[in-house]
Amino acid sequence: MRKNIAEMKLPMYASFSLSFALMGDAFLYSFLPINASSIHVPIIWIGTILSINRFTRILLNPLILHVFSLRGFRIPVVVAAIVSVLATAGYGAGFGIATLLLLRILWGISYSVLRVGAITYAMDYPKKGLALGVSQSIIESGPLLALLIGPMLFEVMNPSWIFLVIALLSIPGIYFALKLKERDRSLARPFNFKISFPTVFNRLAFLGAFAVEGMLVVLIGTLLMSAQPDWSPVEITAAAAGFLFFRRICSLLISPFAGWSADRYGLADIYSASILLICLGLLLATSGWVMPGLILVFTFYNVNASLAAGAASAGKDDVTHAVSINATFRDAGSAFGALAGGFLLTNNHLSLIFTALTLVLIFLTWVYYRKATALRV
Repeated sequence: MRKNIAEMKLPMYASFSLSFALMGDAFLYSFLPINASSIHVPIIWIGTILSINRFTRILLNPLILHVFSLRGFRIPVVVAAIVSVLATAGYGAGFGIATLLLLRILWGISYSVLRVGAITYAMDYPKKGLALGVSQSIIESGPLLALLIGPMLFEVMNPSWIFLVIALLSIPGIYFALKLKERDRSLARPFNFKISFPTVFNRLAFLGAFAVEGMLVVLIGTLLMSAQPDWSPVEITAAAAGFLFFRRICSLLISPFAGWSADRYGLADIYSASILLICLGLLLATSGWVMPGLILVFTFYNVNASLAAGAASAGKDDVTHAVSINATFRDAGSAFGALAGGFLLTNNHLSLIFTALTLVLIFLTWVYYRKATALRV
């Protein structure tokens, strides 16, 4: 028992480090679209500022993997934790668009390092499903804290001070990074940006992130307006924010149970079932049953997300490489999905578009499940 607890410490340290780093980013997403002018950001730049970190991660994940293989995990994670605090402190300083874009790029790099580090340390734990679930739950606690205290701080201080306070609250992430011990390194890989055709699982990860993290998150307000035409813009905004908060609460509470279920009943079974339930939620949300559909999607997407690393690395010798590649496809899906969602804000055929996406998701899930179960035979 004591051995298991000791082994769980490192995944928890890495997860707490990422959780604290996410605080500034979480508040920025809720703050910037409404209050951009208070930090001298023109409205036209909002989308770029909020998405550039995702595109940065897509491009630099191979380089980050190479850094891990050369320098180990502990030092890059410590540096990333420090950079994330500095970037958060700079968000509200009003240094200008160029500086803000640079800070978002630096934060995106830091996030990639911390995320791959947290997942890899969790994968070192014997009960991988449980470790991944607990890790995801810890990671969500920081953003939830920021979403709770950020609005309260906004009532008593100006934006530059808000982000400085959040940065100070993020400092414990550096402490947890310093508590990490180095793990065994894999052999250094030659650095390259070679892109190979994705596996079935990574195609599934891309499309799932495209549909949920990208398109659906952007289109929540549009779906709510179509379902509740009598609601005011304030009510729609509050409802959309409530669903995003619900999404993180689900991740906090459900992820450990999802990990336990995967260890008990089989990772491929739980992962595949979660995708099918997500598909049902997408169909409901875009066919008039918006509230139940969104609840179903966000509940089971958190199950799906918490188990993705375990499913991606199943049967792989180099866990870190498999996790990094999967993270790249998820980042790409969410980034391009968000762009697509922006173009579809006034589209009248969302139900048809999401139906097509769910059919492809169901097909890929069937192919993935067949392959996963064949490996167990």
